[in-house]
Amino acid sequence: MMFGILDRYIGRSILLTSLLVLMTLVALASIFAFISELDDVGKGSYSVSDAAQYVFLTIPGKAYTLFSPAVLLGSLLGLGALASNSELTVMRAAGVSGGRIIRAVVVTGVGLMLLIALLGETIMPRAEQIAEELRLTALEKRLSVKGSRGLWLKSADQFVNVGTVMPDFTLLDVSVHRFEGNSLSMAMSAARARLLNDDWLLEDVKMTNLGSDEISSEHLDSVSWKAFVRRNTVTSDDNVKNTDVPDLVSADVLKSISVSPESLSASNLHDQVQYLKANQLDSRLIELAFWVKIASPLSTLVMLMLSLPFVFASQRSGGAGQKIFIGIMLGIIYVLLNKLLTQLALANGLSPMLSAALPLVVFLLVALIGIKRTT
Repeated sequence: MMFGILDRYIGRSILLTSLLVLMTLVALASIFAFISELDDVGKGSYSVSDAAQYVFLTIPGKAYTLFSPAVLLGSLLGLGALASNSELTVMRAAGVSGGRIIRAVVVTGVGLMLLIALLGETIMPRAEQIAEELRLTALEKRLSVKGSRGLWLKSADQFVNVGTVMPDFTLLDVSVHRFEGNSLSMAMSAARARLLNDDWLLEDVKMTNLGSDEISSEHLDSVSWKAFVRRNTVTSDDNVKNTDVPDLVSADVLKSISVSPESLSASNLHDQVQYLKANQLDSRLIELAFWVKIASPLSTLVMLMLSLPFVFASQRSGGAGQKIFIGIMLGIIYVLLNKLLTQLALANGLSPMLSAALPLVVFLLVALIGIKRTT
């Protein structure tokens, strides 16, 4: 059956109220964020204008985070308005089944799900990255590194330590240790490394080769990373390609330092998971962020279905205030339980995919049981 006039009417009611609620929530969150940013105004070159730009660029991220609760509250208000005006009652009396109304809600939910997935994969990750770069540059801060000993990374058979990552991703105090088996074969330090296209330019390089028979040292003013690796790699192939040289540091990994995993796109998270697995590093937290990213659009559909039992159960009772209260409480419960269940499942050895899916399954079952009892 096609999506008819009645279906479009129900869908429009949900869509308009959901977008209105979303804009209200995002506006409130942005105001509070701007007030919080004012505490940093005056530090470095960070001005009120910079704070406003930062908050503006984080709006897509706030919309993505608040989308599911906004859809839940918007659905309660939109469908609740139809119920309060007896429009749902008239529909049912005219022979429109509860299944038909549910179908209209689900189709609307699929459209909203695709919308938020597009936002999370395109606009939000780039906006969050630009926002953090702008803020760090204005505050004249350096990107945070993991601990007082700098940032440690593993790439192929080498361990890389970066003392400081600047806002333009210039690396300071870089050291590389390469192992052959359990023995250290090469140690290199560079005062600075700058990203140029797909390669790193190392400056003030000091290198020590530890052979089985001798130890040699060398100093270079500057050299590209790939040229350095080819120059110091023993191979019978004289035509080693650039693609055969492991990266000094993955540029995508560096960019992810300034933003939380939740703000990255699914494709970036997938690349990070592959990087960690290829280097035999623990990838469970990033995998969890990846699967949560995949599951987030589905939560929009689940939130819509969760609102239906409350609408069907109170078609003639309960005003807007009651529905707003129910929507807020359900949204809070969902957010808290979602975080709690995902972390508990991961801590108890459940796979990241199942950990991300568990909250959705729980709330979907609650919604289906409620719909069955009220229709």
